[in-house]
Amino acid sequence: MLPKAGSRLDDRGADRPACAEILPGFHRTRVGQHRLAGNAMNQTNHDVLLMGTCIFDPVALTLCNAAGDMLRLRAQSMRVLAELARRRGDAVSRDDLIETVWRGTAVTDDSLAQCIKDIRKAIQDPERQILETVVGRGYTLHVGLPASASSPKPGILIEKITSAGGSQAIADFAEDLQERLVLIMAPRSGVRIFTNEALSASVDCVVRGRVSVSGNRVRLFVSLSGLKESGNLYAESFTGDPSELDQLAEEVARKISSVLRIRVIAYDGERYAKVPNERLDLQQLMAKAHYFYSRITALDAMNGRAAMQAAVKIAPDDPKALALLAHSATQMHPLMQSDTGVSETDWAMSIADRAIAVGASSAFAFRTRANLRLWLLGDHEGCRADCARALALNPNFYLAHLTLATSDILTGSHMAGIERMTTYVCLTTIDQQYPYFQSLIGLAWFLSGHPRAAISCAREAHERLPNSSWHAMVYAVAASGDPETTRTARFQNMVMQLDLPFGHFRSLPFTRIEDIEALEAGLRAAGVKE
Repeated sequence: MLPKAGSRLDDRGADRPACAEILPGFHRTRVGQHRLAGNAMNQTNHDVLLMGTCIFDPVALTLCNAAGDMLRLRAQSMRVLAELARRRGDAVSRDDLIETVWRGTAVTDDSLAQCIKDIRKAIQDPERQILETVVGRGYTLHVGLPASASSPKPGILIEKITSAGGSQAIADFAEDLQERLVLIMAPRSGVRIFTNEALSASVDCVVRGRVSVSGNRVRLFVSLSGLKESGNLYAESFTGDPSELDQLAEEVARKISSVLRIRVIAYDGERYAKVPNERLDLQQLMAKAHYFYSRITALDAMNGRAAMQAAVKIAPDDPKALALLAHSATQMHPLMQSDTGVSETDWAMSIADRAIAVGASSAFAFRTRANLRLWLLGDHEGCRADCARALALNPNFYLAHLTLATSDILTGSHMAGIERMTTYVCLTTIDQQYPYFQSLIGLAWFLSGHPRAAISCAREAHERLPNSSWHAMVYAVAASGDPETTRTARFQNMVMQLDLPFGHFRSLPFTRIEDIEALEAGLRAAGVKE
């Protein structure tokens, strides 16, 4: 992650590592004042470095863990790390480090030793395998392949936000929004960010925005489009008061950032699906697990769990890794026994509790436990409490909203669930999870007496993942009242191949028996055998 506005950033080009250049088109000045430099800047890309499970950007002088959380280092320790990174693989003497970092200021070896200690603690290197002490010579930093070499990241062009019909304050807001999008998305999305339109050959997606004023309200339209794939990935309009432009900018930036993270998962997950787990790093394993979980089959769920078991071995205290491992239990419903003999529910809940214990500020961990409480325990109250915790940490966390919507649907508040889910499901259209949420919307439309809408959603979910029995079962229910569909050979063949039991809906946390009976009546009408 990049430092928040107001944090101290180094702008002395002479002090930066030789390999470094700021994000293309992006210039940093003192005291957190960030400005776009346009074509005047050298457009050379740079690599971030992998240090165990940590990521170091030698240009931004930022150190993050595998979850993307900033790791704090004192200024001098960060400069020592930057110099070691610049000369990675070489033994750097104590004298060279002191001269480079402290620039003639008289310091003792103890000052350098403390910096080395700080770095090792931050990157979790107690065995000194990453930052090695070379007896009689100094220190050597061992890093993995640059992220750009081992895991190519999609390029995102953030175009200049246009403004019309407004004051200078609105024009300034449009300019500021572009900068905020760069600052927020670059560290959290796993992408390469560009602001120079001349670099279109390196770009996969483009963010566009338009600001206008209507009366005393500001309207902002933002879109994310794929250049190498057709259609919009995301589009949304926002309105706000001119006095609340900062809050509006943050909301937009967070949503765009979320969409980009989803896009990266979709981009990476399938690529890693056939790569052995032992050859993947933490981020790659999590992308692989996301991919498998989204497919909603028992085999894929097992593959996803195996990937996350490997991930937790790499980072046993990473909250997202733990949460994703626990999440595998919701994919393997009905319950089974784990290797330890503890019930699947107890096993999953203990891991989710651990994820929260080590990541109390992780909205993802709270949402994961909410999902477990919902699907494994039928605890809607506990589910909603954990979702509230997640949303308190991140009000725009779409997955928490979607879990709340799922609880609404399962407890009989069908229209409320549809409204909340359709508000946030737009963020998942490029995600493999999108069919799953569409299937839930289809169920809700069916239970609320809107068969045409139910068929439309359920058919789309099934067509996107035709090998998923869950999506096929939901489609069978939704289409049960439409003879033109149910009489087709294709539909009947789909029904014959269902491998979920007729009573599967009874294993799910519905709270109203009439909803279960309605779904089972739909299965009978569709020709599903009891």
